[in-house]
Amino acid sequence: MIKTMGTAYARDDFSKEEFMAYWLDTHAAISAKAPGLRGYVVSEVVEKIQGDLQSHAFVEQWYDSPEAFYAAADSPEGQAAWDDVSNYAKTSGTFWIVKEHVIVPPPDLGPGLISG
Repeated sequence: MIKTMGTAYARDDFSKEEFMAYWLDTHAAISAKAPGLRGYVVSEVVEKIQGDLQSHAFVEQWYDSPEAFYAAADSPEGQAAWDDVSNYAKTSGTFWIVKEHVIVPPPDLGPGLISG
């Protein structure tokens, strides 16, 4: 299994709160329809600790393989998700395909573990 990760930035005419509300209340449902999607997590940046990278949020999506990711991205559902991004976010994010190496698994407490 692989994971895609990316940075996300609010459009200039959106507050961070409006950006996150649109993503969680509207865009997530569109994006979650991508075929082959095995997991989907949005992490809101609460505080930057160090480094040069700026981001309002990060997105993580799991697929069985890079090919499954590309097939999903090319599907009508994937295209609908990409088309919706500009409704609330800048399209200048950086994305990667990564392979996780879990050292200490997070607690299994379900969705919204750290929501507040």
